[in-house]
This record gives sequence, C-alpha cells and structure tokens, in this order.
Amino acid sequence: MDFTVDHFLKILQHAPEKELVFEYEAGTFVPMAYHITEVKNVHIESVDCGGRPDAYDQTIVQLWVKDGEHADRHMTAAKALKIFDIVDAKKPMKKDTPMFFEWGHGTALRTSVYAVEEIVETESQIVLQLFVPATVCKPAVKELALATAEGGCSPGGGCC
Repeated sequence: MDFTVDHFLKILQHAPEKELVFEYEAGTFVPMAYHITEVKNVHIESVDCGGRPDAYDQTIVQLWVKDGEHADRHMTAAKALKIFDIVDAKKPMKKDTPMFFEWGHGTALRTSVYAVEEIVETESQIVLQLFVPATVCKPAVKELALATAEGGCSPGGGCC
C-alpha cells in the first residue's frame, strides 16, 4: 500500500500538537531544526527495459537543515499543515499520489528519496520511519506477478 498525501495530511490533522519526526535509518533522525523547503508534484513518463511505456504521479517533500542551525524540538504537525496549506493554495497537491521524502545532508549523507515504511505515534511525536526503495526491473516484477497469478510460477522458482 502506498503512503499517500491524503493519508499523511489526515495523520497530521489528527494530532496537530505532536512533533513530526523523520527516522531515515534505525535510530538516526533528521535533525530537529529541519525545514520543509519544497513540495514537488511530480509527473513521471517512462519506458521500462521491456519497452513498455508508463506514466504516474507522486509527491516529493524536500527536507533541509541549515548548517549550524539548532532547535529544541521538531516541527509540530500543525506547523507542517500550515506549510502544506500554503502549497496547496498555490499549486494544488494531488492527494491520491504516493508521497516520498527527499533528504540528504552535505557530504555526510547523499540526498536520496525515501518512502515511508511505518508510522509510529507516541504521546508527543509522529515518527515516520523511512527507507530508500530498491530499484527494480519492472518487466520481471510484472512477469512474476502475472505468472504467479496464473499458477505457472512461484517466487524464487527461476521462471523470470
């Protein structure tokens, strides 16, 4: 299941007083002083290695920290909602699209686009646990899914 813009906004609306925290590696967090610097409505048109065209939309939220900047707590869900309201008023967000987060930090961490693996809510925080999705060969994935559905292949069976 994709983590969509609509799902994300509902989580923020449900708990506006909680801090919004991003965990991009087990036990490693985007610093408290992060900013949401850009929200991208992305339309992708592609052709895979099997020659099949595809088109889809996604939303990418860019996170950034100014070197040397510190904060005593993470951004609240309410503050994030205000940012998304401004964005939506100027460039309407596509609420049903999968949402990703772009994060990197100087030369210490190259910028990557992260997907949401899990959402953990505590008494005071909404923690988005992120991961970098692996690249895949779409034709092989589609062939495996089709063959499995037709009963002609099993995962790891070497049919693709």
